[in-house]
Formats: sequence, structure tokens, C-alpha cells
Amino acid sequence: MKRFFGCLLVFCFLGVTDAKAQEFKAAYPGGGSVTMTGAWRFHTSDDLRWADPKLDDSGWETITADSPWGSQTHPGYVGFAWYRRAIEVDGVDGPLSIAMPPVDDVYELYWNGVAIGGRGIMPPDATWNAVPQPDVIALPKAEASRTLKGVLAIRVWKVPLDSLSGNDMGGLNGPPSIGASRVLSERLNLKMAKTLQSNLLQILEGTFLLVIGCFAIGMWARDSRKRLYLWLGLFLLPDSGRIAFLFPAFQRIATLGWYQFYLQMIGATEDLAIWMLVMTLFGLDQVRWWRRATFLLMGIYVGAQLVDTSVLAFWSVAGPGIQLTDGITTAIYSLLPVYLFVLLAAGLRRRRDVTLLPLALACIALNTFGLINGALGQGKRFTHIDFQAFILKAALHFGPDYRLTLRGQIVAVMLVVMVWTVVRQQTIERRRQHVLEAEVKSAKEVQSVLVPEAMEPVAGFAISTLYWPAEEVGGDLFQVLPGKDGDVLVVLADVSGKGLKAAMTVSVMVGAVRTLAEYTTSPVEILQGLNRRLMGRTDGGFATCVVMHVSADGQVTMGNAGHLAPFVNGEEMAATGSLPLGLAYDAEFEESRFALREGDDVTIYTDGVLEAQSKSGELYGFERAAEIMRPRPTVRAIAEAAKAFGQMDDITVVKIIRVHAEDVRERMSVDLRTVAVG
Repeated sequence: MKRFFGCLLVFCFLGVTDAKAQEFKAAYPGGGSVTMTGAWRFHTSDDLRWADPKLDDSGWETITADSPWGSQTHPGYVGFAWYRRAIEVDGVDGPLSIAMPPVDDVYELYWNGVAIGGRGIMPPDATWNAVPQPDVIALPKAEASRTLKGVLAIRVWKVPLDSLSGNDMGGLNGPPSIGASRVLSERLNLKMAKTLQSNLLQILEGTFLLVIGCFAIGMWARDSRKRLYLWLGLFLLPDSGRIAFLFPAFQRIATLGWYQFYLQMIGATEDLAIWMLVMTLFGLDQVRWWRRATFLLMGIYVGAQLVDTSVLAFWSVAGPGIQLTDGITTAIYSLLPVYLFVLLAAGLRRRRDVTLLPLALACIALNTFGLINGALGQGKRFTHIDFQAFILKAALHFGPDYRLTLRGQIVAVMLVVMVWTVVRQQTIERRRQHVLEAEVKSAKEVQSVLVPEAMEPVAGFAISTLYWPAEEVGGDLFQVLPGKDGDVLVVLADVSGKGLKAAMTVSVMVGAVRTLAEYTTSPVEILQGLNRRLMGRTDGGFATCVVMHVSADGQVTMGNAGHLAPFVNGEEMAATGSLPLGLAYDAEFEESRFALREGDDVTIYTDGVLEAQSKSGELYGFERAAEIMRPRPTVRAIAEAAKAFGQMDDITVVKIIRVHAEDVRERMSVDLRTVAVG
């Protein structure tokens, strides 16, 4: 019998204790607040009738609101759950509100069965904040007795766990507080201000990155060839965009979908920009194999990011299939940044420049941080590793209010190293460019002496010439040398290659032509002399050449060394084939003869006309050249047609018309176009 009464007494005690666990009584806090500590009635599942204050919840379990339900009795639980508690506040003398802590993830707050507030939207069209936020929600006015009494019910829905979630999540992340509405609102604003203040150093760092990034993009916009500035800007600007996450106002409106999309696109842009920056610095962007491999991996990386963020649109109903997709895509974009190590290793091997080593080490530090952060952050509920807590501990604190995170420290160091490296490389490049420009300028001065800007007219002939180089210095040459007996010697050549090297070969040929013309007017002898002088001087190159000697009576003797056939009266004439100059000592050249009667013309030109190329890659070609030559146009009309199509090489055209002695047309015209240096 004693044992029976003892058990009954224990049962009654436990029952009373359990009943009191859901009650909270307090006096009106005046200008302060009171925290609702202690136990709450708790029940998983969902039923809107559980908001009714008359509900008998004595059979519910009890938990505290100090921590999520996942860290108490329901690890890993997702879905609906309810909290309930009876509240009584005496001596109320003003409006009261409830300060709600951050809640995982959507909640509705009920007072005596009536919804008074909440955050997010419940399923089936669920919407929730990426970062749970605190709120201040007004309570109904107290009764005339100045006593606020009722039942507070909180309906919570926890989204399915993702690869970054731990088992210790769900529901309230702290106990609510009751107090004067104005006081609670001011406290919430003060807390947000302190959070913003603690992130001030990161905000300043992000602002500095924004300024430097815009400057880099501006430098690239001025000269699109300087892609280093483009990649630097594309790395810095997204990183500066992270400061938006530090503002509470941004966090309060950031739903999971676009928050995650924004975050992942920032990370993707940073990673791909640093890949291209390293490739450009080490010259790997000039290697086709590396370009193709990098672009392929970029496509896979961005594709995985887009699929991963798309899956989040269906996360409220995430089942095994969606979670598996999320896991696979997350693994892909989390591991692909390892490729940066491959690029750095290949770059350092290809270009052994110790001045690039600091940048390589800074890239390794940032990439390693990202990989560890991503890898250890995955599967948190299985590994129980809270890497984020470690990151917070590694922050630098400047007094009680300011801190700089570990990632911020790494980015700051990397910014200094990166800007120093890029500026140094551009300084070296500018020095090289100045040297090259000086050489080109000197070559142009030499070539301007060698290319005739004005020539003496030849009686009985109207001769027009045009020379439009594709670059600062060209690889075409023409010479029109009048003779003593009213004859004229015309030489047109096209040296293989472009730029300074071709111009130097042109200089050699012009000197040789003028020397040879003092001893002979035979085209074959001139071609043979040019061939001997070019042997061993073209470094594997060659030159095509046509030489014409036109006597005063219109008899033409022509020698051709692999050059394009001339057009006579708009029709292409047959030409005997032979090797270009500079390929063989024993090359043989043949002469052909024809006559120019009064009114006849002959046009010779270089392959800059034929090799004009449209934006789609189509060549001007022989058919178009024959079509434009048929009406016997001027040299300018020929050149302008090729130029409009898309000039890719030097264009030189020479036209000779036999005219009557009393013909008033211009006897000699020279059209030279130059390209400015600098």
C-alpha cells in the first residue's frame, strides 16, 4: 500500500511539473523585456486545430526553445512541428510584442488561435529565407484587467536537409521574448547595426575590390588586347559583390533560390576568371590544347552550377532523386577548382619566372581554402565537422566590434600580390612594345625611302600605282624605273610573311633591283640576280616576283617567278610557271613577250587582293578578281573592292596604259597609304 501511494505521489508530481512546463507567467516588463525560458509543449506533424487555445496538449512532449529540435530530441527531422505555451503577463501598461528568434525555416505565429504573424510561405508553394531572420510581432492589446493571457502556438516547417545541413537544425534557434513593442524593435535594429559594424572591415575590403575591379575593366575597355585586365576585373568584381550578404536588409529579403543562385554565380565567375588570369600570365592561352581543355571544363563547371541552382526551385518537395542530383552537381563544381593547381603547375613549368611565384602561392591559398570549405562543409550531418565555426574562430578581431574573416585575410593578400603581378607584367609588356614600336618606326623610315612616293612620267604611257600595307610595314614592293630610250622597267614582288621581317627582305630586294637595272633590262637576268641575293636570307621564306620591260614602241618582255598572272585588257593572260625567289640556286625563269597597242593596258597585283577575307571567313578569290578586272578598272577601284571585302594582307596594284603622245590623262600617279605607329 505504501508503495502504491508513493508511486501515485511521484506520478502526481511529474504531472504537475509537466503541466507547469507549458505555462509562462511574468509581470509587465515596462521599458524592458522578459525572455520566455523553460520548456515548451512540442509535437511533430501538422494540424491547424493545434492552434486552438482549448486544445489539451498535456500528452505532448516538452523541449526548450534554447536550441533547434535537431540538437535535442529530433535530430535530422524535417517537415512540420508545433510549439505551444500558455502565457500570462500581469500589469500591462502599453503595447506588447514578441521578439521571435531566427526560425528554421518557415513559421506562423498564433495567439489564442488567431494568426498574428510569421515569416515565409508554407507548402505547397513554400518560400523561405536563405538565412533565418529575427522578427518583432505585435501582440493583441491586453484586457481591461491589464492582464495579457492566452496561448502562444508556433507552427514551423523545416525544409529538407541539403548537403550543407547538419542534423542539429529545425525550429526555434532561441527563446522568444515579450516586451514593449518600441523597445524590442529598437533592440532588433541595434543588433543589426552591431552585426553590420562587425563586418565593416569586410565591407571596406569589398568596396576597395569594387573600385579596383571597375578600374581593371576600364583599362581593358580602352584596349581589348590587354585581357589580363579583363580577367582581373572579372575576379575582383564578383568578390566585391559578396558584401551584399553582410547587410541584414539584404538577408531579410533573400529567399533561398536567388540567394543561392547569386552566391554560386559569384563563385563560378571568380573561379573561371582566375583560371583565365593564370592561363594568360603563363602564356597557356596561346596553346590550343590548353584552351580547348579549359573551355570544356568551364562548360562542365557552369553547367553543374546551373543544374544545381535549378534543383533548388523544387527543394520544398526534395525527394531522393532531387537530393541525389544536388549531391552529384555539388561534387562536380566543388572538385573542379582543383584544375587551377594543374594550370599553375603547367604554367610554372612552361614559364620559369620566379616573379610569378607569389601569385601562384596566393592562388593556391585561396583555392585550397575554397576546396576545404566546400569539401568539409558537405555532409555535415554525417561527418559532424563544423568548418564554419573554425572559420569564425580564425577571424582577426580589431577590438570588440570589428573582425576580418579568414577568407577576407586571404583575399586581401591575394589582391596585393595579384595587382602587383599584373602591373609588373604590363610594365614589362609596355617596355617591349616601346622597343618594338621604335624598331617598326625605323623600318618604316627605311621603307619610305625605298618605296617611291613620286616618279617621273614616261612618255607614251599612263602608269598608276597603289600600295596599301596591312600593317605598319609591309612585305610588298614595286619599282617603276624609266629608261633612257623612252622604255620603262616595272618590278612587283610579294615577300612571304608580314611585318618587320618581310620589310627587311623588301629592303634587300629594292637595293638589288636598282643595282641590277644599271646593267640589264632583261627580266630573266634581273630575276636570277634577285634569286642569288635572297638565298640564305629569307629564313625559310620566299618571294614571288614579276618583272616587265616595256619598250617605247609597246613591246613587253616579262619574267615571272611564281607570281600571279597579269591581266591584259581585262583578261588574265597565260603565264609560264616557275619557282619563287629564294628557294633554289639553280631556279630557271622564262621570258614571255606581247605587245601593247595604243589604248591597251596591263595590270599586275599582289595576292592581298585574292586573300581579302570576309567576316565569315570567305576569301575574295580568283573568280571575284577576274570579274572586277574585266571592265578594266582603276587601281584604286581594285584595291577598294578588296579592302571592303576584308583586307588581310598588303595590297599593291600597278597598271600601265599605252597612250597617244597628246593624251591628256595623268601620266604617273602614286597612291601610298601608311599606317600610323603607336
